[in-house]
Amino acid sequence: MPSVLVNERHFIRAAAHLFSLDLMRALIVSSVLLLAASAHPKRPYFISPNRQFEAYQTDNAADGTGAKLYLRRANSHDSGVLVFENGRWIDAKWSPDARFLAVIDHNDGHIADVYVFGVRAPGGIQPQITLYYHTPDPHTYDVRWDVLDWRLSKHSIILDKEVSDPNAKKPRYHRRIVAHIGETPLPLPNET
Repeated sequence: MPSVLVNERHFIRAAAHLFSLDLMRALIVSSVLLLAASAHPKRPYFISPNRQFEAYQTDNAADGTGAKLYLRRANSHDSGVLVFENGRWIDAKWSPDARFLAVIDHNDGHIADVYVFGVRAPGGIQPQITLYYHTPDPHTYDVRWDVLDWRLSKHSIILDKEVSDPNAKKPRYHRRIVAHIGETPLPLPNET
């Protein structure tokens, strides 16, 4: 009996030692993964209101600067269609019916332009995009555009135009602009 008891204790100690080593390895791996995730924060995803599409971002350059915005069917694992790219950051806002994706191009802290793309995906294929509107005079310094709302019954988008002018009485002012989304495709911007 005593040898069985010793073997049993030895087995329990060995199992506990192996368990603690496995637990330590798992904790180390988890810590490394968490550190890696925090060093490279995940870029935002923009899910369409009908949950059929997702626009997602990746870095534009190897050093992590800039942004590329892609569009694909929701829950697919392909890269999708490149919608826009720039040297800084990008924001995006869906129309309530998911027919349009507004891309806000923040190519500078003093400049932001809006581009409105029509989105279609007939027959379950990759989404197709068509540029139908962009804010006037793209890349104008100290003019920042943003999307406030959509007026789809009138085929329009409601924008905020923020202008900074240190020489004016009001150095910064906002204007609400209702812009018609055209039906004729526009040439795609050549951003790099």
